[in-house]
Amino acid sequence: MSNIRFTSHFYLIPKSVAIVFLAALLSCNNEMEEIKRLSVADTTPSSYARNVSIAESESGRIKYNLTATLLNRYESSGKGSNTIFPEGFRVVFYDSLQPGLVRTEITAEYGEDNEGKRIMEAKSNVIVINHLKGEKLNTEQLIWDKNTRKVYSDKFVTITTPDKIIYGEGMESDEKFERWTIRKPRGEMYVNDNK
Repeated sequence: MSNIRFTSHFYLIPKSVAIVFLAALLSCNNEMEEIKRLSVADTTPSSYARNVSIAESESGRIKYNLTATLLNRYESSGKGSNTIFPEGFRVVFYDSLQPGLVRTEITAEYGEDNEGKRIMEAKSNVIVINHLKGEKLNTEQLIWDKNTRKVYSDKFVTITTPDKIIYGEGMESDEKFERWTIRKPRGEMYVNDNK
């Protein structure tokens, strides 16, 4: 039969060494937290502007004019910049044949333009008016994909035309809001012009 012997050794560590060791351990933790904090995307805009008016022209004619009370721009390395309109915006598109004629108007209480993905999103009380056709779209979210030149929404939409009001879930349109379809129509109501 073999004998097994257990021995244990206790070492006394001076208090000053224990305090130094504990402080070093805690300081490493703080450094890691600092590294994590610094690696998170910056939440402060790289630039901002108040009472903004941005116009784009082509062949000397204004295509559209965007106005906003506040614009915040965030830079992201390798991903392009992101522009946010936290207090809403208004975009007026002009007719290409008659420059002084307003073709379409978009307003929303919040907007975000991702320049890297070339996608602009409007949120909260989004209204699109096609002045040439007398049509209006109301929804809570609208996305403009500049790559495909399409405008779409997955949210509930109401489209008012001169003779009826159409309700549905989701819609898709060209960027001029001239040719649109509702993905899941929920109903329509005809407007009586006879008074």
